[in-house]
Amino acid sequence: MTKAKKGVSRRRFLERIGMAGGSVALYETMTALGLINLPEVWAGPPQLPAGSGTGKTVVILGAGIAGLTAAYELTKANYQCQIFELSERAGGRNHTARRGTVLFEKQSSGTILKQECNFDDKLYLNLGPGRLPYHHRRVLHYCQELNVGLEIYVMETMANLFQTNKAFGGKAQIRRRIANDIQGYISEMLAKAINQNALKEELTDDDRSRLLCLLKNFGDLGANKICTSCGKEKCQTCNSSCLDCLNCGKQCVTCFQYTGSTRDGCKITVYEPCEPDPQLKLALNELLSSEFWRHKFYQSFEYEWQPTLFQPVGGMDKIVDGFKNKIGNLIQYHTGVLNIETQADKVTVTVKNFMTGATTNITADYCISNIPLPLLKNIKNNFTQEFRDAMDQCVYDPTCKLGWQANSRFWENDQNQIYGGISYTDDPITQMWYPSYDYFTRNGTLTGVYNYDKDAIAFGNMSLEQRIQTARAGAIKFHPEFADTNLVPSDKAISIAWQNITNEGGGWANWSPDNQDHSQAYTRLLAPDRSFYVTGDQVSQLPGWQEGAMMSAQHVIEQIGNRRPRTVPSLIRAPNTRRLVQGRS
Repeated sequence: MTKAKKGVSRRRFLERIGMAGGSVALYETMTALGLINLPEVWAGPPQLPAGSGTGKTVVILGAGIAGLTAAYELTKANYQCQIFELSERAGGRNHTARRGTVLFEKQSSGTILKQECNFDDKLYLNLGPGRLPYHHRRVLHYCQELNVGLEIYVMETMANLFQTNKAFGGKAQIRRRIANDIQGYISEMLAKAINQNALKEELTDDDRSRLLCLLKNFGDLGANKICTSCGKEKCQTCNSSCLDCLNCGKQCVTCFQYTGSTRDGCKITVYEPCEPDPQLKLALNELLSSEFWRHKFYQSFEYEWQPTLFQPVGGMDKIVDGFKNKIGNLIQYHTGVLNIETQADKVTVTVKNFMTGATTNITADYCISNIPLPLLKNIKNNFTQEFRDAMDQCVYDPTCKLGWQANSRFWENDQNQIYGGISYTDDPITQMWYPSYDYFTRNGTLTGVYNYDKDAIAFGNMSLEQRIQTARAGAIKFHPEFADTNLVPSDKAISIAWQNITNEGGGWANWSPDNQDHSQAYTRLLAPDRSFYVTGDQVSQLPGWQEGAMMSAQHVIEQIGNRRPRTVPSLIRAPNTRRLVQGRS
């Protein structure tokens, strides 16, 4: 009897591809197998033929970014659209707080928390999305088309801070010191290993020499100019081998020592040149004890946060205003959905206007829902069991923000010199955003809390006074000025726990590509249940981002316009929400 051949596992197959063709071949193979999700290259907004929607009606549930985008594009093709919005405002999680903004939260205890923003005139804080990456082409397109002015958003400056009680005596450290010192130490240790004949199998002698040259530059090694072998000034330019000193031909140990760097800063006087200040170099054991890398320190390296980023001039809701200027007359506010009946060729939606008490049945050719899936599933409906099961897999994450008004921009003073960017901490406040606009003016607003998961749950259950107390205690660790309530008044703070906002239920859909049920549900939701469509960043490859909402809207628009199949596609991996929203940590 012939012995059956053992099959090749997917992992072993991919290993062989990588060995034969390298990383590029491996990447392409994984993409072809659907193991890596690649967003479509955007070719512009949906191109529906003019007048193709004549005589066709669309009901849109929710005036979030996806709903507004869908209505805007469909009306251009002459579809007749109506938008029903539960709250008093459009934009969904695109929400900018200004003087007079009123927020209502329903906490898990049932307590209703009401706040009113007391910022000075012309000051604002983005309670939801706050930045636009340069590669989010849909958002940038609509900002141009809707005449929304943009300015630079600063994600990171080297003057930002990191704070932990685990190291440095609890004192906040300047980002450039942490970044450059850890880079220097790692470079020194790797150089030492190479000089002790490590990596001989992996690298040729020439490549080892080149890597040492790279490490000298990467880690700013060898600040000592004197060769330890001959006592003469050693090569500083690396125009020959970094293995040897040009004067004696021997290996120079000090070439690969990290003794500090002017990248951290230096003492500058009229008498001496700028040299590394040994007092600025942080100890390696302190850096490791701090575990700074676990707390978003490298978030700006992630694709979604790489420069250049933008923000609308005057607040993120200027994007909402741009849409409203075009289609604002289509929105009916204070209107909730009571029932959804979908059929092959039409949808009937029962809505109630909570201002008048009137209940109405609306029948349309299509229905597009921008309602968060955890809330949508609680509305009476006749969806198929398969569609319901897919909705059940979607859970929204908790997230909170708190903003301060400061009556002086102390973070820009001679001591701090911070102009935009984010400081991070392992305190429950997680991070502090500094404004990227109105530099050198009298006052400004800061995002003093932006947290997730258990910290957000705890924050959301606090009273407003407790939130302010907790946020202030965390902020003082960065800036002692927060202890001065005249400088940073409590009565001008504003906070939001998105999981407590009744028509939102959280910050974003939490999908995981490692969860097979998530991938199956996500894939199913990309196709309609008869004439009923789901949209929003919740069913896109960019959950938590406005680009994802617009991407999803375009997908649905093209399905309705017969430019894209309405059938359930082949299995697509769900997006990695945590990586896309929080970054690696």
